[in-house]
Amino acid sequence: MKRSRGKSQETRTGPRGEEMARAFLRKKGLKIIEQNYRTRWGEIDLIAREKRTWVFVEVKTRSQGVFGSPLEAVTPDKQRRLRRMAQTYIVEKRLGDVPARFDVVGITLSNGASPHIEWVPDAFGG
Repeated sequence: MKRSRGKSQETRTGPRGEEMARAFLRKKGLKIIEQNYRTRWGEIDLIAREKRTWVFVEVKTRSQGVFGSPLEAVTPDKQRRLRRMAQTYIVEKRLGDVPARFDVVGITLSNGASPHIEWVPDAFGG
């Protein structure tokens, strides 16, 4: 008999974290322009604007104690890919020479407690 498999923990956690990050950043005054922008190198979780600056946001969500800190997951390789994806977005949308930065939002979920949200603006420079 074939058993049905549920969604993996990561599949459920990721979208939940992105929704929390979206709401958090809106409260901080950022305007969310796009989410889950896909390129051949991967996906940018959120693209926002803060005044005239374009903000490319990587969201990492973890359950407490699982796989370390969410912020640790943004490796130098991931940073290079995010830069490449942001360049693709800027060219595709014909934005020209715009101020941009890369933010990271780390969310740690724990049973019964409020999520812990860490926001690092300009996490790895433009």
